[in-house]
Amino acid sequence: MEALDLLKRFDDLIKSIEIIEYNEEERVSKLKIRVLLFDNSILWVREVKIREKLIAYSYYWLRSNGKIIIGWDNAPHHREISTFPHHKHVGKNIEPSHETNLEDVLEFIHSFYFE
Repeated sequence: MEALDLLKRFDDLIKSIEIIEYNEEERVSKLKIRVLLFDNSILWVREVKIREKLIAYSYYWLRSNGKIIIGWDNAPHHREISTFPHHKHVGKNIEPSHETNLEDVLEFIHSFYFE
C-alpha cells in the first residue's frame, strides 16, 4: 500500500497508524487511515483513486481535542478559491492549497514541527 510506505518516511512524526478502510478493486481503491502524531494530534487520511490516479482526497489535521488545525481537500465547492478544487480549511477560513496529496501534507506538517 503506497500510503503506508510514504508514512514510514515520516516515522519521526508518527506514533501509530490505524487503517480504518482499505478497499482495492480492479480500477478503484479507497483508503481511510487515522494517524496519531507524536504530539497526540491526529491526521485523518481519505483517498479515492481510479487506476492509480488520485481523484478525491481529504487530509484533516486535528488537535487531540478534535479541533481542526488544517484540513486539505478537493471537494468541488469553494469555486472562488484560485486553486479550485484544491483548498484548505484553516480555522474558519478557506484558503488556496498547493498541498494536493499525502506527501505534500506530511511534508508541511513535518516542516511545521522540525524546521
